[in-house]
Amino acid sequence: MKLLSLQLTNVRKFAGKTATISGIGDGITVVSQANEFGKSTFFDGIYALFFEKYGSSAKPVKSLQPYGGGAVEVAADIATQTGRFRVEKRFLSRKSARIIRLSDMAVVAQDDEAERWISQMLGAGKAQSGGGGEGPAGLLWVRQGVLGLEAETPKDRAAMTETRRDLLSSVAGEIDTMTGGRRMDRVMRRVAEELGVLHTKTGRPTGAFKAALDLATTLETDHAALESQVTDLEEALGARKAARATLQRLADPQATALRAQALEAARRDLEVAQAHAGKVAQAAQALKLAQLAATGADQSLQGFLLAQTTLDEAQKAQEAASGQARAADRQVRDHKARHAEAAAVLEAARTRLAQARQRLDVAHGQADARAAQGEARQLGDQITKAQAQISLRDTALARVNACGATAAWLSQVEAQAREVTQLAGQVAAQTTTLRLSYAGQDGGGDGRGDGAGDSGRVLLDGQVLAADRDVTVSGTQVLTLEGIGALEVHAPAPSGDAPERLRQVQADLEALLAQVGVQTIVEARARATARQEDAAAVELARAVLVTLAPEGLEALQAAKAAVDLRATAARAPRASQTDSPQDTDSPQETDIPDESIDALRATVTRLEGEEASARRDASGAQADHSQARETAISAEATLQVAQDSLARAQGQAGPPEDVADRRAALLQAQAEAAEELRVAQAADADLRASAPDLATAEAEFARCEQVVAEAARQSRDLGEQHAALTAMIQTLAGGGIEERRDEVAGQLEAARADVARFAAQAGALTRLRDALEAERQAARETYFGPVQEELKPLLAILHREASLQFDSDSLLPAGLRRGATEEGLEDLSGGTREQIAILTRLAFARLFARQGLHMPIVLDDALVFSDDARIVKMFTALTRVAQNQQILVFSCRQMAFENLGGTRPQVTVEQA
Repeated sequence: MKLLSLQLTNVRKFAGKTATISGIGDGITVVSQANEFGKSTFFDGIYALFFEKYGSSAKPVKSLQPYGGGAVEVAADIATQTGRFRVEKRFLSRKSARIIRLSDMAVVAQDDEAERWISQMLGAGKAQSGGGGEGPAGLLWVRQGVLGLEAETPKDRAAMTETRRDLLSSVAGEIDTMTGGRRMDRVMRRVAEELGVLHTKTGRPTGAFKAALDLATTLETDHAALESQVTDLEEALGARKAARATLQRLADPQATALRAQALEAARRDLEVAQAHAGKVAQAAQALKLAQLAATGADQSLQGFLLAQTTLDEAQKAQEAASGQARAADRQVRDHKARHAEAAAVLEAARTRLAQARQRLDVAHGQADARAAQGEARQLGDQITKAQAQISLRDTALARVNACGATAAWLSQVEAQAREVTQLAGQVAAQTTTLRLSYAGQDGGGDGRGDGAGDSGRVLLDGQVLAADRDVTVSGTQVLTLEGIGALEVHAPAPSGDAPERLRQVQADLEALLAQVGVQTIVEARARATARQEDAAAVELARAVLVTLAPEGLEALQAAKAAVDLRATAARAPRASQTDSPQDTDSPQETDIPDESIDALRATVTRLEGEEASARRDASGAQADHSQARETAISAEATLQVAQDSLARAQGQAGPPEDVADRRAALLQAQAEAAEELRVAQAADADLRASAPDLATAEAEFARCEQVVAEAARQSRDLGEQHAALTAMIQTLAGGGIEERRDEVAGQLEAARADVARFAAQAGALTRLRDALEAERQAARETYFGPVQEELKPLLAILHREASLQFDSDSLLPAGLRRGATEEGLEDLSGGTREQIAILTRLAFARLFARQGLHMPIVLDDALVFSDDARIVKMFTALTRVAQNQQILVFSCRQMAFENLGGTRPQVTVEQA
């Protein structure tokens, strides 16, 4: 069975809606969605579809109903060996179940018959009201949060154990000696009973052993607690002494006065430093203003000098641009005339080339007509040959179809003939015969050829028994010996049904031969050989037809018609371009020789060269003309820019008569600003040289403040600590904890002696049990061999050189061996147990597939405890099994499961 799609209607969070998962693939299909999407709802819904009766109102079914109530509907499209079907169930209201064949949408089963159909499809798995579900899916479908392989209820565990036992027995066979015999069982039970007095099957102590161990554990806890209290008392006394000494040191009056004096001195130094810092800031501001004034005077003078220089350069640039513009205008006129001349030459060359090409087209049309006539003759020959091959093929095919002596028929005839020969030998081997020889007789007598005279004859059923002939004897026969008496012969009849089968097989052989009108196997072989020769002739004719007419005779005839049409059309240009029209109803020979085409082609080539040369000359002249125009435009733009620059320079330089006065005024302003800057720099330097260190004064004041505050905080905290330690010491010292500790130590030593005695006894019994178990291990390995064989490559992906140990009762993994270390399943981490549970289900799925029962594996957030490295390896194991196994994975770990790959189906939710 393979799942194709799932559909839920009015189920839990999908109240009033239809949720569909479509496009489920043959290998791995991953439904990776966020929490609360409804993945577990899909899992529970599909589980109910296959394992809950449609009329059930049990808790698993009721849990599917949304708060608003109403009917719950679940459907799945599946593929089986017999076709594709839709399985539908409606629970709680108007209950029903249907099986619909998807090929024609016919309903093949309803209600109880549909339930039986599902059970048979699941391999005799039964849909129980409790939802346990026997059969393969109970072993292969993993709910969210399930770590192990066992079911929750005893009834379900027993059913799943029986399923595993049937599966292993079917692939490995029953092993009678698996337990080692009843005597071994009695010894093992006695050892188990003795061990049961000391500890449980899982190794947990019980009875007197548990009581001694619990007492030792309690005493160890009490002793550790008392020891801790003694240690706490000693530590509290030391801590209180240290706190008292520190408080005395902090409360010393002289130390307090020194801290206050240091704080006051630091405050005064900080105030002096801050006042001087204000004066330095004022001097710095004055210096900055003087620097700005000096910079402005320098810039004004430099601007005046630059304006004069710019004016001289602008005048020179304007004169140069004016000359360039005049020269560019002359070049434009010259190149325009040259371009007009080249264009006229190009037009004449194009006219001559067009005329030559027209004459060449006429010649080509005549040549094409000649080629089409030859191609038409060749296609006609192919059509004739193809028609002959078709006739041969159809004749041979008719003989093949009329003859029933196929290879399969001949094989059946020869098999029947071999069976006739074999059965005839078996009948002959089981038959009793008699051969009689008469002594002293020469074959005379009564002339009957029986080899006996008138006396001394042997009679069988009143008839003389002939000499030297085999006579078949069956059952009890009485031989009359004349002159002697009677001889009674008891011969067993042929056993079994060989004679009847021989007659039936001979009749079947004759019927087979009669089908094609022959009577012997030799004739049958000759008739089959003739049919094979006819079939070979058909294939040869088809091969020849493929060569002659790859696309069929009609296509070949259509091709010839097209060639005839092309021959007619090839003459059309000549008929329209020459002075004497031609008859175009049938192909005719043209009157322009091939060498004329070559001459015309040479002329066209020469004229194309002349046209290309003229085109290049015209293109070059046009390019030169365009370049000259661009140069003229550029020169005009350069002249305009030069004129604009000259006007701006004249404006900036000012009237020529004021140049000398402006220069003198700017030089005087520059000198005055430089003197003011010098004075401000000297004042700033003097103040900075005599300034105290403000940062140091601030740091010193902060340090003194922190010292005073820290002393106050320590005094407060130590006072509270001293009081708490005093209360703790009084509590601990009043209970006599040292005496109680010593008393408990003595009791603990006695309890440990009891535990050691019980442990030694349990160890001896365990070693005996292990030695006996080793004797049974060889038989167990044979029984669990098939599942170990499937598990070994999967387990190696996660743990190299690892193997699983199986329990012979539950038929489930009981421990993991890695190298020399063997660990019980309960001692493994949750992630490892989870991985083993998944791998074991994959192995069981492979075993079911061996038996022809293909069931999908469904995992609902089954890898929640695996780390990043292990989960990637589990993805590898799943991908390996998914090559021949359908696996459907629901997960909320969207990023982690991106590395799993597989098919991502479409999930849709619509209003119902």
